[in-house]
Amino acid sequence: MQVCSTGDIHSDEEADQEVKGNHDISLDAAYELKHAEGWRVQASDTELCRKLLMENKSFTYLENSSALIEIPDKNVSLRVFGSPYSPDRGRQNWAFQYPEERAEDIWSAIPDDTDVLVTHTPPAGHCDTSSHWLEGGCPGLLATLESVKPLLHVCGHCHEGRGAEILRWGEHPGTVASVRKWEDPGAGNKKQSLLDLTGSRAGETPLEAGKEMAVVNASMVARSFGRGGMAFNKPIVVDLVVPVLRHKEAECPEPGLSV
Repeated sequence: MQVCSTGDIHSDEEADQEVKGNHDISLDAAYELKHAEGWRVQASDTELCRKLLMENKSFTYLENSSALIEIPDKNVSLRVFGSPYSPDRGRQNWAFQYPEERAEDIWSAIPDDTDVLVTHTPPAGHCDTSSHWLEGGCPGLLATLESVKPLLHVCGHCHEGRGAEILRWGEHPGTVASVRKWEDPGAGNKKQSLLDLTGSRAGETPLEAGKEMAVVNASMVARSFGRGGMAFNKPIVVDLVVPVLRHKEAECPEPGLSV
């Protein structure tokens, strides 16, 4: 299974599930020029662009919606939820952005049985360092994560926040008991940037489903726009043990949530 979030990855990698982000104005049916600063570009044919993605048979486009991935030979199914949305910080015109008061509505679409969550924005306080988005990630998303408790949350948007953290949930609702920060084994060398959550390698601790969640900011563009020359990060490879579990098909929100 491959999940590609091209909003901050800016890549041509093939993927089974596709998630966009704030640069993709040609896909946001609700995009408008709300602020005096920033982008002044208007998409010429949003409907056609959306049709090209939604009718493509080689991948599933996720826009605040989910897909059930069946792996029959492993007796496993995975619920993957993807969203292009990020908070509107009130300064520039970007795609798929929402005001703070709409955060709860946006993230309430995440099903309770989600295994892998892919969002453009990170949660507030976790892998959300940025020299552009100084406010960081979304507090409303963090609150939802504490309720849903997916195994893995992949995000981007805050380029300087690239990396990973393992959150252990507290005994009381809405609390994080501890955070383990990932040390990239591929930093400064030719090794793979591997996040091992299986515990199969020496010194690694397995992820405890339901008690812990891994947050991975997979931004491949290393710097925010206008903050120095172009620099790139390695892809982060995640090894994850998935519990043997059969999901029930559920009604999922259709792409095109308006904010």
